[in-house]
Formats: sequence, C-alpha cells, structure tokens
Amino acid sequence: MVPEIDVVSLKKRLDARAEGKDDFFVLDVRNPNEQQIALVPGTDKLIPVSELAARIDEIKSQIDKEILVYCRSGGRSGMACGILAQAGFKSYKNVAGGTLAYSDLVDPNMQKY
Repeated sequence: MVPEIDVVSLKKRLDARAEGKDDFFVLDVRNPNEQQIALVPGTDKLIPVSELAARIDEIKSQIDKEILVYCRSGGRSGMACGILAQAGFKSYKNVAGGTLAYSDLVDPNMQKY
C-alpha cells in the first residue's frame, strides 16, 4: 500500500512551505502537455512517469525529503511511488485524486481535462 496525502492537506502543506514552516518536494509525473492545462502551484519538478526510472538522478538530491507525487487522478503517481521506493527513496506520498481532486476540493478554477 502506497502512503497517500489528500489534496486539502497538500494545500495546507504548500502554504506552510511558502512560509518556511515545512520542507518537502512536489513531483508531477504527468506529461508536459497536461502540465500546460493544469498545474498545482508549488510543483518542483515535472518528470513523466514513463521517464522517471531513467531520470531518477534528476531528483536524487531530494532523497532525504518527503516527495509528494501527483498526476491527473492518482494512478500514475502511485506507480511513480513504486519507482521511488525501488530507487531508495524512503519518504513519499501519492496525492490522492491528483489534479481532478485538487480542482474539486481546493481550486475550482483549475481546468479539468
């Protein structure tokens, strides 16, 4: 079972991080064209899940941080958490519901696709 964080908790943590009260890394594992449609503010890096294993070195410097991973609905980000685990990351969470849930519960202006 992959640990999860809900989008409301993600938003609270993003706000705390903006105030210097929290430290974590937000990874978007969607495709670049999806990021152009909808983006969670505070996203640190975009690496499509299909490229994550090959590009894991791009985020190795974050290995001691908690990694919060999202996609459109939570499926690809769950797979990405498995890739992170295989690469030696110890602290990661799947953002449950992805950008669809973020649009529903946090930012109704975020475009759905």
